[in-house]
Amino acid sequence: MADQDGPSRHQPTHEDTPTGADTMSPAMADMIAYPRYLFRQVSHRLGDRVWEIGVGHGTYTRWLRDADKQVLATDIDESCLTEVQRKFADDSAVTTALTDLNDAQMVRCLASFAADSVICFNVLEHLPDDTAALTWIRDAVAPSAVLGLVVPAHDRLFGRMDSEAGHFRRYSRRTAREALTRAGWKVDDIRYINVLGAAGWYYHNRWRRDAGLADKQVNHQMHAADRWLPRIARLTDPLFARIAGLSVVAIAHA
Repeated sequence: MADQDGPSRHQPTHEDTPTGADTMSPAMADMIAYPRYLFRQVSHRLGDRVWEIGVGHGTYTRWLRDADKQVLATDIDESCLTEVQRKFADDSAVTTALTDLNDAQMVRCLASFAADSVICFNVLEHLPDDTAALTWIRDAVAPSAVLGLVVPAHDRLFGRMDSEAGHFRRYSRRTAREALTRAGWKVDDIRYINVLGAAGWYYHNRWRRDAGLADKQVNHQMHAADRWLPRIARLTDPLFARIAGLSVVAIAHA
């Protein structure tokens, strides 16, 4: 399944693409262990000035500040930025900016922050032209800046929940590497993670077919998985890194 995935044929229009909380299952607002698990995939490579793309609920922003990073927190959703601004109102090390990754000028004008690293978790799949966005991001960072990227894996898992979330595509290791390379990034590491999550996604998204982002069974299982899945993933991720997973993790540098 892994690297035979072809390009996705599921193409929503940009105007209809949801943003912010509308792209996530409600359970995501309460999850801690799983987001921490994702963060640890790239945190060891982050520098002192981190551009966080897609702030969501501000979970990663808090962990970045706990690590004493300067943070440029950006999002296309004003409500997400308002929440982060409220949470970090007294913290001068957090700067926020409304940013649409479909707009080259809005992205490139962030170059003044001189980010030495970028985290971009589950954002790229929402963009009609992922290569263009990755190119503009590279243009706006410091020389040799590091990018920590997480995207959903395997086009064959695409289903109703992807459509509701506004996904244009899911990735294989190959297609993620190709998008990064086309945009001028040099890939240091690329792998699959969370193979059990992929099995659960397949069941709800392709087998049941009627499960959406707000489905009670899906959200109940997400809450439960937040407690145990990261611990199991520490064992399964090394075994399935080149084969399959719910997500692709990539680390690259400019």
